[in-house]
Amino acid sequence: MTNWSLFLAIHGLHLIAEAANASSHLSSIVKPPGNPLHERSTGLYTAVLGGNGMVADGWPGIDQWLESFGAMFENNKAIMSASCSQWGLPNNSDDETNSIKDAILQVEQSSGVDARFILSIVMQESKGCVRVQTTDNGVINPGLMQSHDGSGSCNSDGNIQNPCPRSEILQMIRDGVEGTPDGPGLKALIAQEGGSTDADSFYKAARAYNSGAVASSGNLGQGIATHCYASDIANRLMGWTDGPSLCAPNVIGMLSAAHWEGKSASACHGTAKTSHFRSIPSSHVYSQSSNPVASAFDSPYASGVATTPVVISLGTAACACSNRYFQKEQAFSK
Repeated sequence: MTNWSLFLAIHGLHLIAEAANASSHLSSIVKPPGNPLHERSTGLYTAVLGGNGMVADGWPGIDQWLESFGAMFENNKAIMSASCSQWGLPNNSDDETNSIKDAILQVEQSSGVDARFILSIVMQESKGCVRVQTTDNGVINPGLMQSHDGSGSCNSDGNIQNPCPRSEILQMIRDGVEGTPDGPGLKALIAQEGGSTDADSFYKAARAYNSGAVASSGNLGQGIATHCYASDIANRLMGWTDGPSLCAPNVIGMLSAAHWEGKSASACHGTAKTSHFRSIPSSHVYSQSSNPVASAFDSPYASGVATTPVVISLGTAACACSNRYFQKEQAFSK
């Protein structure tokens, strides 16, 4: 055996061992696709969801979302109550936070858009801060849902309202869900992407809400704005609250399917394949920005020197490796 062959063999064993450790670590906090997550109470990120949002590619079906809007709201209530302090603004009162719940339920009735989906967008955009700042990156985005030039806001042009009126909170939710004269809301985007009966329509609508459109490739991790947006929304619908996101914005667009417990829905089948893997240190795991309003920009992905790419023959055991530690870049034969 040549020195190079010996190196490859040893390195390959090292990768498989680390993969097994990663899988063992994650197996206690996540569940594979196909198992209803109605009872899930942990706030952890469940899966890195790449590709086009299809259930066939491992994305969660609607039956895998938290069953109860009430439970989902309670899980996020503490976050909402403390969310404004990151901008040096007065935090929500209990009445203001409860008004968010009432507004979401009211707009669900008028629009037909699932209250759980509305809440997931609220948490992604503002963490539920009723006095969230208005952003302007070419389009004015005010309010709880950072809507498209909406009228609802309790922090507009330096005018901070405390308390934030119930009518203003309701308008913020209406702007985001039902749309404004200048841009569509969630209702129109869900219809545009196929309707409310298929889960992928929600994920595509979320990505379009964030960036204006889904990338021409159909990959929800590609295009402009926040690459991890759709993956984050799907995880919120399954119960993610304040744990770190496992989604890396400069990697998600290279994935073509979901990764649960590090297992790719498309790459972990069959016999041994020769694949090209790059080790990603755990310190490079993307954590969601402390400023969720800056949704038009990707949070920085930690830079550093990754290990040298090595071509080795790996079987299905390699598919146990967590996406948190390894990212399949491409497969090819020698």
